[in-house]
Order: sequence, then structure tokens, then C-alpha cells
Amino acid sequence: MSIIYKPFYPDPIEGQAVLNNFTRTLRYHGQDALAEDLKRGIPLYETRTLENVGHPAAKDPDLLLRGTCLSACAYLQEQGRKVDLVYIDPPFASGADYAKQIYLRRNPKTAKEIASHEQSIPHDKDATYALEEKMYGDIWDKEKYLNWMYENLVAIRSVMSDTASIYVQLDWHIGHYVKVLMDEIFGEENFINEISWKRSTSGSAKARAKRFGADHDTIYFYRKGSDYTFNKQYMKYPEEEIKKRFKNKDSHGYYKDAELGSYSEKV
Repeated sequence: MSIIYKPFYPDPIEGQAVLNNFTRTLRYHGQDALAEDLKRGIPLYETRTLENVGHPAAKDPDLLLRGTCLSACAYLQEQGRKVDLVYIDPPFASGADYAKQIYLRRNPKTAKEIASHEQSIPHDKDATYALEEKMYGDIWDKEKYLNWMYENLVAIRSVMSDTASIYVQLDWHIGHYVKVLMDEIFGEENFINEISWKRSTSGSAKARAKRFGADHDTIYFYRKGSDYTFNKQYMKYPEEEIKKRFKNKDSHGYYKDAELGSYSEKV
């Protein structure tokens, strides 16, 4: 049961009403229904500790929160904690339910009873049974999905530090709409990259029968403010590539002959 509501906009722009911090540019049916939720705030629920790891007197211990995005953001607000990096992989509004296969080993005590009803089928008392359990549904009305995403993104922004950045992974179903929402919430000027995440396959042959294969997801990368933390990533060169580019080798490794004043190459 919720005990308090935290504001979606903890630092409203001076001289503006709380809900006028952002100008809605994406217009769609049903978006006005979101206004009441934004006025109400983020629901903060009672929390309980399930496990402590590490030294209990640590100055700034890490947190693993179990709950919805909104409840986690409300808790972080209540604790006065800020987040420097956000990555979310929300539902893609794909129009499908997702299930997982669960395998259960048959109880030997009931094997005889089960076998009596399966006399015509070869029977192994140690065989496993497979069943499907629905993990989550991804069937949405587009308008309800966009309202849900807007509410969560605004809540996330409220707990991001001034130098924080956010990555949101989606696919072709709804990503282009969410990109516009993120322009509204974080500002077009704070859009950094659209990253294509290449899949190993492009779907089933049936899905590709009358269209090109959908072979990538998209990650939208935004900063919260003009200054943000970005750490360059480096990959180690494969050994065969090093041998191809650098013909000489000594105790320090591979190298190539070159005149410093007239030739240079990025490695």
C-alpha cells in the first residue's frame, strides 16, 4: 500500500507550473489521461530489506531494488540518491506474449498411476514433462504504451544526476515514437546517438516472406545536461590483425618502421 507520493518534477522551472516543464510535441489520442498521474506523483511503497551484502557501515552501499520502475524511482528520491547511468530494456510493444519452457521430472511415486492412463504410449518413469509458463505480455494499445513509457521516463529523469546519461533499447515496433517522447523529456539538444544493435538472425522465414528481415534493435542514447560522463571503450586487436599490420617484433611486442616526421597511423 502506497504511503506517500513523490513529485515527478522535483525541481520545477522557476515561474512555471509543475506540469508545464515540458512541451508535448507528440500528439496522440489518450495522452491527456496521463495528466492526473503526473499531478499525483510517483507512488512510494513501504520497503523491506531482503538481504544485506558487504559491510553494513559502508558509506554509500550499492542497492538492488526489486519492484517497478516507478517504485524504485520514488525510493531513490526519498533516500536522496542520484543515478549516473541508466540502461533500460522495456517491452517493445511487439504485440506478442512471451513464454518459457519449463521441464519437470515426473515423480516416481505417481509414475504407475500415470502409466495406467498412457498404456498405448511408451513410458519412462524418469521422463520429463515440458510446459509453458507465460513470462510477460507485450500486447498494448499504442496510446497506453506511450503514456506508460512517458510516465516511467519522467520518473527516471527525476533521479538522474546532472552528469547522467540514459540508454533505451527498443525495436522497430515503437522505437520511433519513444524517440520523440525522449526529445520532449530530455530535450532534442541532449540526444547523443542512435545505436544499432545487430542481431545474429533476422527472424523466421515466414516473417520474412513478404518483407525484409528485421535484423537489429535500436538504442537511444541521451544525456540529461550539457556535461555528462562518457568512457571510451576499447577492444583488443586480434593476434592475426596485429601480425598483418606490424611486421617487426621485439621483447616489448610488435612494431613497424616509420619516419616520425612524415608518417603516422592511428592504432
